[in-house]
Amino acid sequence: MWLLADDAAVVRAATRVCVESGAGLYRTPPPSGTPCVVLADASGNGLADLVGQVRGALPEAYLLGFMATPDPGAWREAERAGFDEVVSRGALGPSLRRALARLADGGAVRSYAICDAQDVAGRIGFLLEAEVPGMGKVSLFREQGRLVCLGTCPHQGAPLGRGEIEEGVVTCPAHGSRFDILTGERVRGPSDFDVACHGAYEQGGRIWVLTRP
Repeated sequence: MWLLADDAAVVRAATRVCVESGAGLYRTPPPSGTPCVVLADASGNGLADLVGQVRGALPEAYLLGFMATPDPGAWREAERAGFDEVVSRGALGPSLRRALARLADGGAVRSYAICDAQDVAGRIGFLLEAEVPGMGKVSLFREQGRLVCLGTCPHQGAPLGRGEIEEGVVTCPAHGSRFDILTGERVRGPSDFDVACHGAYEQGGRIWVLTRP
């Protein structure tokens, strides 16, 4: 774990979790390519610069932010800046344990909040379009009770959310390629490829997309 915080309570909690899990604790950037959870204060200024620093050093790191005094507006600002998860200081220990456990199982899957759950509550089919760092434009669907995000059509990059949906298949509005919504599998051309398909889920009143397929 790369610890970017001086809060005494946070340092104690992080140290305790690292000792329990056998993880290393770094106060400077670990070697490039090291699977890593990065813990940082998400309530300050310059969050975009902080995220840029972390991603520049460790592009695949899981960035966990904490707030001593949770504030919904600041929480969303940290998510938009690129934190994978934001928690209250009191919930830090369990969140760290989960993140380190995921690393031990082969790598923490990163996620990104794209909207409030209430914005799409009760709706089915196409829900909304969003821009996700590293993924570009995605279309969020609810199909057979599942949330899923599809990238743009591999043929010429048209957003699929504007296409017709029939029996779990979406048709590209540009040139008619068809894709299975739940898997991204190509059903019909002219596209020669499947579309990028990413899982999504609801947590803490927000809709999150997994940024690895």
